[in-house]
Amino acid sequence: MRQRLRLVGVGAALALLGVAAASAHAHPPVQRLGTGAGTGWVLWPRERPTSIVVFGHGWSTPLPTDGFAPWVTHLRARGSIVIYPQYRTSAAESVAMALRAFESGLQKGFAQVRGLHLPVVAIGKSFGGSAVFSYAASAAAWHVPAPRAILSVFPALPLAPLPPAGIADKTFVELFVGDADTTAGSAGANAFWRWLAGHSAARKRYVVIHSRPGFVANHDSAQRSDAIARRIFWAPLDLLIQQVSRSG
Repeated sequence: MRQRLRLVGVGAALALLGVAAASAHAHPPVQRLGTGAGTGWVLWPRERPTSIVVFGHGWSTPLPTDGFAPWVTHLRARGSIVIYPQYRTSAAESVAMALRAFESGLQKGFAQVRGLHLPVVAIGKSFGGSAVFSYAASAAAWHVPAPRAILSVFPALPLAPLPPAGIADKTFVELFVGDADTTAGSAGANAFWRWLAGHSAARKRYVVIHSRPGFVANHDSAQRSDAIARRIFWAPLDLLIQQVSRSG
């Protein structure tokens, strides 16, 4: 009887540990909040999160399992919660509809991480590279935390009128333009650079990504995941995350 009681006690303790573990990881590693345009994806790291990355996908990569999947996996492995607003499901959606869906997906994602006081960094490519500026400028109106750093890769032209006040003074901004990008070109990046004219020179960078042997800096090059693409695109984002994390 004593041995049986001991076994029951061990079983109860293991059950309690299981409950504790479930409570510590009450969310699934990947959460899909909604369906279609306006869906908010939240992809959690395996370990304790240290940052939040808003990932603004391109027009043809609406799912986190699309072309940016290796980059998303890399960010999660480094401790980032990735919020991936899915703003598009068909070619029939207008820019205005897509931007509203981006806002909705973002709000759903941030609702899942409410209470976590972590630095937020935004990365976006093409449409997403423009949408992250709308997000940064409208965060208070959208009722979501503003990003403390932005990496805009080959951005499209501004999707909506941007407020003259710009973004928070302390926000780091990097704009990337590909020298072989014939889709977005430099028009979007130049428009945002003019909008950022009053932003601190120490907190903004305009970078032309140059083609080289084995690498053509065209519109889709940011979706590569080989060593050269990781060095060109992934490393600057990692550095931005480190900078905002160190700054408290």
